Amino acid sequence: FWFVGIHGANVVNNIISPIWLMNTDANRLLFKAGKLSLDNGGHVITQPFIDNFVFMGGGGATLGLLLAIGLIVAMHRASKQLEVLAPITITPGLFNINEPTMFGMPIVLNTSLVIPFILAPMINVTTTYIAMATGIVPLCIGAVVPWTMPPIISGFLATNDWQASVLQAVNIVLDILIYLPFLMVVNKQQKLEESGQEAA
Repeated sequence: FWFVGIHGANVVNNIISPIWLMNTDANRLLFKAGKLSLDNGGHVITQPFIDNFVFMGGGGATLGLLLAIGLIVAMHRASKQLEVLAPITITPGLFNINEPTMFGMPIVLNTSLVIPFILAPMINVTTTYIAMATGIVPLCIGAVVPWTMPPIISGFLATNDWQASVLQAVNIVLDILIYLPFLMVVNKQQKLEESGQEAA
């Protein structure tokens, strides 16, 4: 949906959110009773699981993209477009608001970034599900952490455990690694365009 400019979460979440919220409340009741575990009927997939571990930075887990942009800018290898984009996208991105990135980068209708945009959340779902299902990281405790809460803080609040913050950091690093090669291609294309404009 996002690829064609439609707010994907607003379309899909109306159907799926009630299920995630029921799972979240079931975990809350189990946590309150001191019995939160998969064996007692706890759920891995809850609203905080999706909001705070999968879509860090917003749809497409674009916080990894923004940090990759920051990395390229810090290395002084960025196009002028990325240099302008970096400061206006990173602050909203930390709070999981990525419309400036979606339409400023843009990601909408950008075939160069559609693959990592889909792949990064899939990796986040996989790593988080495995970590929680195996007990490496505790299940979400039923606290509905606002989706705008920045990562690292939100992981701790969602699970009441520092290991969840570490998991978020691991996911962010993986997201950066996923986005970086695609972003380098975009950056190269932008620099070629800019050099052509200067020559003209």
